[in-house]
Amino acid sequence: MDQPNLPELKELLLLEAYRPAIITWNRLEGRPTAEDFDRSLQVEVRDPLWMLCRQWQFGEFKGEDAGSAVKAQTQVTSARINRYAGRSRMAVGYEDSVPLETIVEREALLKPYNPEAPDPYNLMLRAQMGRHWFRLIQPDDGLRAGYLSRYGFLDPNSNSEQEFHLRSDPLAAQTFALLKGRVVDGSRLLAAIRADPDEHAAWLATLGGDISDLLGAAQEYVAWFERVYSQPGELDDPSWDDAFQEYQFAASAPADPSGERQTVLFAEQYHHGHLDWYSFDLDGTADAALSDKPGAEIPGEVLQPGEPISFIPNPIEFGGMPNVRWWEFEDSKTDFGNINPGTTDLATLMLAEFALIYGNDWSLIPYVVDVGTLSEVLYVVVTDVFGVRTVIRPALNSLGDERMRWGMYYLNEAQGGRIDTRLLAPPTVARLMESRPIEQVILARDEMANMVWGIESVVPALTDGGMDGYEAATALGRYLAPDSEGALDADEIETEAKIQYRLGTTVPENWIPIIPVHLPGSNQDIRLQRAAMPRMIPAFENQAVEPRGAILRPGLDQEPKEGYFFHENEVQKAGTIIHRTYQRVRWSNGRIYTWLGRRKLAGRGQGSSGLEFDRIVPK
Repeated sequence: MDQPNLPELKELLLLEAYRPAIITWNRLEGRPTAEDFDRSLQVEVRDPLWMLCRQWQFGEFKGEDAGSAVKAQTQVTSARINRYAGRSRMAVGYEDSVPLETIVEREALLKPYNPEAPDPYNLMLRAQMGRHWFRLIQPDDGLRAGYLSRYGFLDPNSNSEQEFHLRSDPLAAQTFALLKGRVVDGSRLLAAIRADPDEHAAWLATLGGDISDLLGAAQEYVAWFERVYSQPGELDDPSWDDAFQEYQFAASAPADPSGERQTVLFAEQYHHGHLDWYSFDLDGTADAALSDKPGAEIPGEVLQPGEPISFIPNPIEFGGMPNVRWWEFEDSKTDFGNINPGTTDLATLMLAEFALIYGNDWSLIPYVVDVGTLSEVLYVVVTDVFGVRTVIRPALNSLGDERMRWGMYYLNEAQGGRIDTRLLAPPTVARLMESRPIEQVILARDEMANMVWGIESVVPALTDGGMDGYEAATALGRYLAPDSEGALDADEIETEAKIQYRLGTTVPENWIPIIPVHLPGSNQDIRLQRAAMPRMIPAFENQAVEPRGAILRPGLDQEPKEGYFFHENEVQKAGTIIHRTYQRVRWSNGRIYTWLGRRKLAGRGQGSSGLEFDRIVPK
């Protein structure tokens, strides 16, 4: 018997051991038995009786949502804001070609020019204005020399505070030396053109010849400056209240078709930099009205009802919303099942209930409202699939105490607390560009010294922008006392005593003291008053240190000088920060507006000046 080949035997054994049971393959796929998909698209339930029972258990047969909305008709009346008033409540005309925030916040970039005390501040801005004037008129050498002689940069008065600030700043001193005799001082020229009578025109008349082109260029020069830098108008009253350190103003819109009655909107605590509907309160008194300032032109637009408009209501949709018709997996980006609210998270519970239970009961009716209007919805009539028409009223009109009601985007009346259902769309900006602070003051409480300090952490630089207030104060001290450290006890008498008496310590010049004083007629209530530290430098000890910025200077730039008071509760325990910055925005009409405004922010805690009096210290 022949023996089989060993490799062949192994192959035969392997085939017998691993022979598969399935020797044919085919792709698994659905094979419909009919070409009609109507039944498949019905999504039938195999146990309808069980489904009906569950619907009955959950109360779905009560018929609360019997009809679906198919049509909505509404009518809205709108009144455009046409008046604006500052703290004086004397109104001027307003048109929404300028953002309301610009009107409220803007302040003068340049101080009124004083020929007796030239101010060296804003050197680069004044040089920019002077260069633009020469670009407008293209003067010859003779006219250029005349302008430089008449309206060039002038040195500040000798031994004045302006000269000290200029000479103690090397960059400012070099810039001033470069500009003097080469560029026209735009501030002087602008003040001369705006003067009554026109000083610039009178000076041109002395030159002889045809000056009509130069007079026309002067008006264009003023218009250019006001176009580039938004400045307060001649009739505008300031809105910044120094006593409260915030803006206070009012605006109004017509309240009836004749325009005789007004709806007055007050904003008395605006300081955070973004003006919106919640910044305003309504004055609901019968005699509420703003008095028109003499000479002000008020736009004549009155209250006008809009045309009735019909819409198809659109269901509200949001991320993670359950599908109302088909079973499907929702987007995992919004997981309402992973909400873990606490016992006090009422807002979270309300949001989850709205999203999971009542989300499909809300519809949107798109209606375009113009910016700068106060609008009121007269009615909303909804028609459902059964032809039933339902009048929708504001939820605010439900039964209950007036003080307990709340509504989104509604306005409160300042007097009685009643809620007004009208919608305010203020003509304000959504986003703007903001510069670094050109001035910043920190109002900090000093419990050890029992007073408040106004710390000028940033002061306006003489060239442009802001500079560190401590560095500016240190540079000024070195300029005034270059050979000493600036203390009055520099000429100390040497004795063998182990101790010495110190009358008091001092603080940097950028720390302005603010002391509590009694309110007039009261022995208990207090308010805060700006004070002054003596300049602790030999030969200047009789001078009082004054603030360098505009925030703490109210009353110092006028004769006679006046005190500056503000309310004690405006400086919280954490302190307050106030700064001035440039704002820039492009408005809806395409124009760019740039202005200088203020902000008030929360502080960073208490401070300590180290100020002490009547001390015995080791020698």
